[in-house]
Amino acid sequence: VVNTIVYVGSALTFTIVGALIISLSTFRMNNLASTFFRTIFFLPRSVPPVVWAFIWSWSFEGTRFGVFNSILTELGFKPVFWFTKYPMLIVILANGFLGISLAMLVFSSALSMIPRELLDAAEVDGASYLRTSIHIIIPMLKWPIFTMVVWHLMSFINSYVYILLITEGGPYYATEVWALYGYDSAFKYFRYGYGSSLMMVLVIVNTLLFLAVWKSFGVKRLMEALEVRSR
Repeated sequence: VVNTIVYVGSALTFTIVGALIISLSTFRMNNLASTFFRTIFFLPRSVPPVVWAFIWSWSFEGTRFGVFNSILTELGFKPVFWFTKYPMLIVILANGFLGISLAMLVFSSALSMIPRELLDAAEVDGASYLRTSIHIIIPMLKWPIFTMVVWHLMSFINSYVYILLITEGGPYYATEVWALYGYDSAFKYFRYGYGSSLMMVLVIVNTLLFLAVWKSFGVKRLMEALEVRSR
């Protein structure tokens, strides 16, 4: 449970904040530059899960043949046993970059729908791009942010594939999250009743989390405001 809370909370924050930063940073670039950077960050979505997991496993391999350790040894440092010291951080980043690619695409599409007159008026009034982003752009992205928070919250709390492929829940259960524990219980230790019970509880947790996010974003008020506008 603790592993799940740390993993989901960190990966969700990394995904939403990272996607917003990339979207806002590329929003003011010319079309060629913004397309180039967005394509780079969208590439993880085009990579098969096994290949994506292999890239992370190889990059953080604890021997001198790993990508990062080969760089460290060339600089005169000793190799680092990444999967022993930072296993949770590795799976958070691996899944977070996948989340960023989708959230960035949604946020970038939503940014293009914001009336340019609002941004021009703020610039004329002397507001910096940072203040414009905080007080104008991000509040207008409330629907896309809500959608991506719910999407990735459900995705992360139910995901186990990349963790299974990269760390197999180790070392010594350090990255064993709820979903992977249920999978192992049913299909590794053949405790099908226990595994299915874990998954049923996870379904209830998903429902409660969805209702909590719905309430915190004030979706009901947003829908009422849309109805008033449509009239």
